[in-house]
Amino acid sequence: MNEVTNNIEKYYHIFNTFEPFNNFVKYAIRDHRPQIFVDDEEHCKCAILYLKPAYFIIGEPRVEYAEGVFNLFHKDSWIIAQSELWKQAIEAYFKDHVATHPRVLFNSSSLNVDHIIKQRKEMPSGLSIVPIEKKHIESGMINHDVIQRFFTKSDFLENGFGFALVGEDGKCEGFSLTNYPVIGKDIELYFRVGYDTYPDYRSKGMGTNLCTYFIEEAFRRGYNPVWDSANDISSHIAKKLGYIAEKEWYMYHIL
Repeated sequence: MNEVTNNIEKYYHIFNTFEPFNNFVKYAIRDHRPQIFVDDEEHCKCAILYLKPAYFIIGEPRVEYAEGVFNLFHKDSWIIAQSELWKQAIEAYFKDHVATHPRVLFNSSSLNVDHIIKQRKEMPSGLSIVPIEKKHIESGMINHDVIQRFFTKSDFLENGFGFALVGEDGKCEGFSLTNYPVIGKDIELYFRVGYDTYPDYRSKGMGTNLCTYFIEEAFRRGYNPVWDSANDISSHIAKKLGYIAEKEWYMYHIL
């Protein structure tokens, strides 16, 4: 695989319809200058877009370039491939040094706002869900999980939106928000309630509540809220809200 150094922009367009994680790809191209690797610049059969820590592969595994692809990956790399044929090739090559993470991409075409609002549960005493303001992103979990990763070159309050789960002390205990800067009409919903070391507010319906506010606001603004599930809990909430499972896929993590 060869890194493209001249006229790199001409290769970006082939990733415009990359699924899944299309919003990350759009963000990478707009706000950064991701690296591009190809097997052949004139007759490209395989292309890879890389922005730390993720590699995005277009094309199918072939003997003539597969090992060159694998040599690009290093410890803690994340790999997303459009073709599921890479699953067997990646697992066979890296063996015990790769973790395969199944995911589910959901279809939002059947969502109904009235149904979504009906899924809200009564909030526990002392907790509330409010629109994200500057004070919620200056420090804490939103800053750590989202701002420092994906909003280093874009202002969140201008290029995103979301809701914070806050306690009586004003501390953010959860959120639902646009994971990446908004580019186009598809926006990816990212939600979280508490940290693993402080799960007090989990299993109380707060994740569902946060998501209902986000989806309602997304529709009000004219956006399509994309749901990409990484675990059974996320998939359960998606189905409860009216999403329909559309595509199972895999993400790979080099250990």
